[in-house]
Amino acid sequence: TSLSIYLIYTAIQVEITPPQGEISVGDSKFFICEVVGDAKDIDWYAPSGEKILPNRADIFVSRSDEATSTLTIYHATVDSAGIYKCVAKDGDKEAQATVQVKIFQKITFKSAPNPQEFIEGDDADIVCDVVSSPPPTIIWKHKGSKIQPAKDGESVQKKRKRGEKTPHLLPTIRVRHPEVNATADVGKSALLACDADGFPEPTVTWAHNGVVLEDGDKYSLNDDGSELLIKHVTKVDEGDYTCIAKNKAGEKTEEVSLSVFVQPNITYLSNQTASEFDDQVTLTCQASGDPTPTISWSFGNKVFTEGEQSVDRNVVVRSHARVSSLTLKNVQFTYAGQYLCTASNSIGQDARHMYLEVRYTPKILGSVTVYTWEGNPANISCEVEAHPGASVVWFRDGFQLPTANSTNMKIYNTPSVSYLEITPDSQNDFGSYNCTATNVMGSESKEFLLIQAEVPSSPVIQQVEPFSSTAVVKFEEPDSMGGVPIIKYRVEWRLPGQDWTGKEEDVEDGEPSAPKLQAKVHSLGNSLKINWITQDNGGSKIKHYLIRYKAKRVSDWKPELRLPSDSTYIVLNSLEWNTEYEVHVVAENEQGKSKPGILTFKTDTEPTTVPDPMDGGSGMGTGAIVGILIVVFFLLLVGVDVICYFLNKCGLLMCIAVNFCGKAGPGAKSKDIEEGKAAFTKDECKEPIVEVRTEEENTPNQEGGGATEPNETTPLTEPEALARHKAVLLVREPH
Repeated sequence: TSLSIYLIYTAIQVEITPPQGEISVGDSKFFICEVVGDAKDIDWYAPSGEKILPNRADIFVSRSDEATSTLTIYHATVDSAGIYKCVAKDGDKEAQATVQVKIFQKITFKSAPNPQEFIEGDDADIVCDVVSSPPPTIIWKHKGSKIQPAKDGESVQKKRKRGEKTPHLLPTIRVRHPEVNATADVGKSALLACDADGFPEPTVTWAHNGVVLEDGDKYSLNDDGSELLIKHVTKVDEGDYTCIAKNKAGEKTEEVSLSVFVQPNITYLSNQTASEFDDQVTLTCQASGDPTPTISWSFGNKVFTEGEQSVDRNVVVRSHARVSSLTLKNVQFTYAGQYLCTASNSIGQDARHMYLEVRYTPKILGSVTVYTWEGNPANISCEVEAHPGASVVWFRDGFQLPTANSTNMKIYNTPSVSYLEITPDSQNDFGSYNCTATNVMGSESKEFLLIQAEVPSSPVIQQVEPFSSTAVVKFEEPDSMGGVPIIKYRVEWRLPGQDWTGKEEDVEDGEPSAPKLQAKVHSLGNSLKINWITQDNGGSKIKHYLIRYKAKRVSDWKPELRLPSDSTYIVLNSLEWNTEYEVHVVAENEQGKSKPGILTFKTDTEPTTVPDPMDGGSGMGTGAIVGILIVVFFLLLVGVDVICYFLNKCGLLMCIAVNFCGKAGPGAKSKDIEEGKAAFTKDECKEPIVEVRTEEENTPNQEGGGATEPNETTPLTEPEALARHKAVLLVREPH
């Protein structure tokens, strides 16, 4: 089983309390900005867009805690009105909220002289200077009737039946917030508001995309129509809304813009299947949202960002608009597993998993060496990783196990491990065993060795500390464990002339013993291969080896290296020349880490010319080596030809002697063999194919009537000896 921990980063959200503020001139009020999520900075901005600094006397900003900031307006003035903004930031993430502050000031007639005198016939500018907040609506009346100036300067009037004149005032509209932001798909509502005035009192309606909106399930209007509540806001609600104020004098409109932000939503992500050693596999994640979300990938605790993710360029992330692709090149079986796609924007985030299935041939794990002894059962474990699952078969000497005669062997299978249990009866049961795993992708075999365990070597006593009636014996572990963990130690002692007394101590599972190290400097001089031999594993399986090294003249170690449990060596490259190094190798099991196996060595002095690795470190060129081989081969041929000349009277030298020096060849000789003549001519330059064999033949005195056949006491004459074993030359002329 494995535990995967995924870190999901929450988007920042900001909310101001109270959501709007109304302050009378001279009063004070505070507003709290609360941030959901981690925020490094929380800042306030004035209606002018200027950041509010801490040293202002009229407005004070304080950070209550990591998630709260307070804005306090002291002794408000008319200039304090406007929209204040709270902005929270954390790296590249940002969120904000606004609050509109209204300053109320009672109506004060600053300049309204009375009376105001004019000359008949002149244009009269009647002064009425009024101060208030919000700005007042000034209505002029004459003899109790409202006056509405027209564009041409004339009053707008309507005749009544009685001949009376009553002025009508065109509506005026003041939009509270010309731009409104809302978040979609979270059950929230958006409020649009406009205040209208005029005479007669205007009626207010709202329209969107040319359609008048009515009170219902989607929209809600207050009594005078000045406020439009849009319920359950979605992205389609985004756009411009028109506030329409109408009375008998005319009509006035104002626009309110609604922006709808949408939390990210992953719309496409599917599982994928690939095979090991495929050129590549591409995972695709598509997400919607406004603002456009940023898409990231993660696998376990590894997070992938835009671009190439590794030196070997095997992992590449590419994003365009709302689509991101994760491409894995040169597919390995280790790529299989759960991948997490996360889409984030300033409103929120969405995350979903997909599974990459990689089909691959079996991989066989497990220790290749198992120690036991006759009569002691031992398990050889063949641990198999494969997808699809693999079937496992055991063999020995080409025969599948268990055989009819192998009563001391049993096989136990689990989904991932096959166990071959062997109880050795004799020496024949020790040796090599083959585990073969097969699935639809292929098969894999591995040889396991069952080795007869030996008794451990003797411990080495380091020190004996005697006390009044006791003694402390310190000793080193045996150099050889015999292949199996030591289970107990026995100490024996005696007085001179008396019997031995002993005491045993059981050995509990613990850390492994330190590995024994051996080193070999490579031909380049600044590379080193370090081999190690694992000693006692402490009673539990070695998990891995930890290697670290450094130059002895410095204090900092190189980054620690971790190698799997079946590793037996490491090669350290690109070491400094003429430098003494120290290497530590530690074995780790379930109980802990061993003491380090320690090795010190010194690299060679840097040569003036470093051999080219491509020529294997040889100082001799390829042409020189070939030339030497040709000379050696020629001398060998000459030696063989000289031997043939003196022993067999043949060969190239014999041919030259016969044809150019006049020497008589062997073809000039003739000899009677028995009763017939076997003569042949041998051309040294064109030798016939000669076959020589020895046959048993009858001698002349055996063909009847001659001398009596010699017996074992009768000595043979020379001709008779030749007759007993006759050498026959069969000559075949070459075609």
